[in-house]
Amino acid sequence: MGQHEEIETIRERKINLKLSDADIKRIYEKAGSVGLTVSELLENFIGDLVHGTYSNGSDERMYAENWFDRCWFAMFPENTFLQYLINFDIVEDIIEDWNELKYYEQNAEEQENDRDIYEEIKERIDENFSDFIEQIKCQEKPKIEDEMEKIIKWWNEYQQIKNEQLQP
Repeated sequence: MGQHEEIETIRERKINLKLSDADIKRIYEKAGSVGLTVSELLENFIGDLVHGTYSNGSDERMYAENWFDRCWFAMFPENTFLQYLINFDIVEDIIEDWNELKYYEQNAEEQENDRDIYEEIKERIDENFSDFIEQIKCQEKPKIEDEMEKIIKWWNEYQQIKNEQLQP
């Protein structure tokens, strides 16, 4: 997607944050000290962090990336199936396969009629999960159901925020 197409998707989004009263005061003072709203400050930081639609420049992107890389969550990330799927850009594919698999499992007659399709979907999921498990061989093997539950929760939140419409 080009910058023009990205710009056309800009609209207000609602993301909830948990902050102390003291941190609220500090962030408002920080933003106000340079004539920005807190929303504008966060929009600018996010743009630099993700090399977004708008950025303040290459140095700002580098420093935002350095900040991210030095935080505990980037230095010692938990190896998750979601992380694996994001790295291979197949989150949506696996979610679609998972939903189809669950549909077939709940509808035994259709599962039997479309046995080849069911087996193909199951094999794709199992292959990706096995590859993930191979990458984290030193850890305790997670259950695919638990991992997929986290992925579906993450996906639903992303879709809700992405598809949010402005309230009049």
